[in-house]
Amino acid sequence: MSAAVSAPPFVAEWHLAGDVRVVSTGWAHGDMAGSSPAVEGRRRRVVELPWTVLQQVHGSRVVTVERPGDGSGEAADAAVTSSAQAALAVLTADCAPVAMASPEGIVGVAHAGWKGLRAGVVEATVQSMRRLGATRVEAVLGPCIHPCCYTFGDEDLMELEARLGRHVRSSDREGRPALDLPAGVGTAVHNAGAVLVGQSGLCTGCGGGLWSWRAARTARRQATVAWRA
Repeated sequence: MSAAVSAPPFVAEWHLAGDVRVVSTGWAHGDMAGSSPAVEGRRRRVVELPWTVLQQVHGSRVVTVERPGDGSGEAADAAVTSSAQAALAVLTADCAPVAMASPEGIVGVAHAGWKGLRAGVVEATVQSMRRLGATRVEAVLGPCIHPCCYTFGDEDLMELEARLGRHVRSSDREGRPALDLPAGVGTAVHNAGAVLVGQSGLCTGCGGGLWSWRAARTARRQATVAWRA
């Protein structure tokens, strides 16, 4: 059985197909990065199951978690599992945390920064879920940076436009070229044959209560965690 805290409230929370629960933490829940006893205690207060926390490298490698806690520390940006006792986590401070579930109880998470989107991490995660038996895949997007705070180089922006479409190009508050990361995730989810059923709508850069690398150059991270409830 798993237990999750009821206070303070999570930044975002969803209940997906297959009785899968997804939550996103914020400042109030503490820094989720690292491996100290204090961090482990914070994680247990979110959900008291073995967490799989990857060494995120902005690529598209997907780890298949066969037993709870497997894969922790592996260099990868996504994880999938059919285990009923595994908690899959993504740590972020601007990149997009994407959690997925299927009616069969297959769970997936992906760490989708702009490099991960370019590499196809979302599509690779859905494909790995299907290999485990997933049919219809639902996805949700946790807090991430939005174009208002995401000034972006034009050359890299053109490359992402070519892959994901012109709608990923936006403008920041000053009218400079910016990447619409949520729009890019939405396209990647659609291209993978999955359905985006929810998103937090919060910008890590200016939404408050969330850590942001762009805004503060912080090493602290919030977590988006998915598990079968």
